[in-house]
Amino acid sequence: MTLRLRALREPDVRVAALIEAWSTGDVAVWIAYLARLLERAHATDDLDALAALETVARAAGSQRLAYGARQRLYEAAAHHPHRPLARLFFAASPPTATDAQLDKQLAAERPLQPRERPMTLGERKALARTHRRGILIALCKDPHPEVVSVLLDNPHVTEPDVVRIAALRPAVPAALARIAEHGRWPLRQGVKRALVWNPATPLDVGIRIATTLRAAELREIAAAPSLPAVLRGHVAELLAVTRPAPDAWPLDN
Repeated sequence: MTLRLRALREPDVRVAALIEAWSTGDVAVWIAYLARLLERAHATDDLDALAALETVARAAGSQRLAYGARQRLYEAAAHHPHRPLARLFFAASPPTATDAQLDKQLAAERPLQPRERPMTLGERKALARTHRRGILIALCKDPHPEVVSVLLDNPHVTEPDVVRIAALRPAVPAALARIAEHGRWPLRQGVKRALVWNPATPLDVGIRIATTLRAAELREIAAAPSLPAVLRGHVAELLAVTRPAPDAWPLDN
């Protein structure tokens, strides 16, 4: 196969190509490559390796990755001595919000501003398509996943807006997952950091995002007692590697 992922400029196209390669290729070859990629990225903050990990993390978390392919990759990774590998293919997370919190956050009606009349979900989704800054800033506090999805696609929404949404507390885990799955925003460093540090972010999502961060940020996470122990352990293991990564994708032949 002559496809070179590095030549594909669009992030979503790269993700789709990698998912296809995982689904049809030799998982043992891929897992060996991914192990070396992780080691290079976090031992040296290699920019090319970190950029490749962006694609890997998004493909590993994508719903387009079929269950059978995910299972094969997970099983191969579970037998590899580099333990963080298998966690990339987790597709489940323990609850990060209580039922009472979710009931309140997902209420059918809520005001745009305090003391204003409650607005329906449909009204808020319609407003989320506006270009008016005051309304957009107010809607950044709306935790409903459907409102968040509309905001993420609004061309008038800026990176600081998405950071506000990703940092919202309390937050709805599904809304944070939609940010992580979006084609544009999870590539931004501020957004990634806000998601990793938000206690409502699903653990599997936080692990994949943290895997793409630089060593200094990983050390900060590893030392933060407020973050889940599994996440802190994951980044500590990423920091404990020193071997180099390959020079090319397995597809480059």
